[in-house]
Amino acid sequence: MSAGDREAEAQAKKSDETSSNRDNRAAAALKQYWCLGLRVIELIIAIIAIGLIVNPLYSQHVVQSDLRHIALIYSAYSSFIIITGVLIVARLFGESAGWRTSMGFSILGAIMFTAAAAVIFYDWHRSYYANLRPNKQAYDLLISSGVFAVIEVAVFIIHAFLTFRKEADY
Repeated sequence: MSAGDREAEAQAKKSDETSSNRDNRAAAALKQYWCLGLRVIELIIAIIAIGLIVNPLYSQHVVQSDLRHIALIYSAYSSFIIITGVLIVARLFGESAGWRTSMGFSILGAIMFTAAAAVIFYDWHRSYYANLRPNKQAYDLLISSGVFAVIEVAVFIIHAFLTFRKEADY
């Protein structure tokens, strides 16, 4: 075996160790910050959902929604923007909520966003077919907010499942 072969073999071994160390660091970071990452995703989706719903609910003669429905939608969206924001900031300052508390927030979020999505789809269906000339853009925004609410429910359920499975403090 020549010196060049040994050097090439050493370089290959060194690059394997480097990529292995990089993979190990990524896995360790994922293991440590998975809950924080899910909370950030929950926050982003809730902000997008509330941003999509504002215009359709205030457009005249677009959505004939009951005020109780509007209150439910806004309370679900805004309360979980506040809750997840506080949990993220607390985590960044080194505080951690217990796993039962984190799981409770996730389950409650799934319930609230399911109710909000159901109300949005119900109001969309009822008012879209009642209007003679529906405003397509407003209805698209409304249905998009409902879709984001359903996606948020899935994220909350995944978060609750992983928290329960790992019993890890947030």
